[in-house]
Amino acid sequence: MAYVVNMLYKTRRFKVLFFSLLWIGNVALAHSPDFSSIIISKTENGLIVLQLNSSLTAFQQEVNYVNGEGAYKSPEEFQNLVLDIFKSRFSFIINGKDTVHFKNSKVLLGHETKIVAEVIGLPEEINIIQLKNEVFKDVHRNQSVVIFLLDGFPKEKFTLQKDNQHSINLSLEKGKWITPSLEEHSSKLNFVPYLITLILGSLLFYIFGKTKTYQ
Repeated sequence: MAYVVNMLYKTRRFKVLFFSLLWIGNVALAHSPDFSSIIISKTENGLIVLQLNSSLTAFQQEVNYVNGEGAYKSPEEFQNLVLDIFKSRFSFIINGKDTVHFKNSKVLLGHETKIVAEVIGLPEEINIIQLKNEVFKDVHRNQSVVIFLLDGFPKEKFTLQKDNQHSINLSLEKGKWITPSLEEHSSKLNFVPYLITLILGSLLFYIFGKTKTYQ
């Protein structure tokens, strides 16, 4: 019985730690106007979906920069202006010729605001990926992390920033995805949210370890 209670206690501590880290990461992202993430994934019903996440502040800064202060009077007008920027500044090309299109694009407002869109026109065979995101190009020191969660796509994180013109250009060679040397810095994710999560995560582990020692 004591063993079961101990295991339940440990499981509970793990859940608390996991959701604490998840909450910390989301809060950091929601308050970082210079950081955004792009996730391309497949839903359970087979739809390919793109999700662009950043803080509401980042979207507001870009909309105001492009259209001027007072360009919108309602949330709906703001959402439409966000989608206009997305359509004109985000591109996704496969194999150098197949331009991927988006439909049913929506803006979900919140501290962490999202653009969600269905991806259309993805070919069966993929050898080259070219993706460019300049949605936040006027936000100082902005950078985006791209994550592909699709079969056949590179299982890595890539960072779009000023140094690589906010774009990636990947080619498939001998079963491996190759990037130009300039883009190899994608693995060095030097942005605040992940750093905060790492530091506070280590602190939580330390606290739990000390608690266990004194039990």
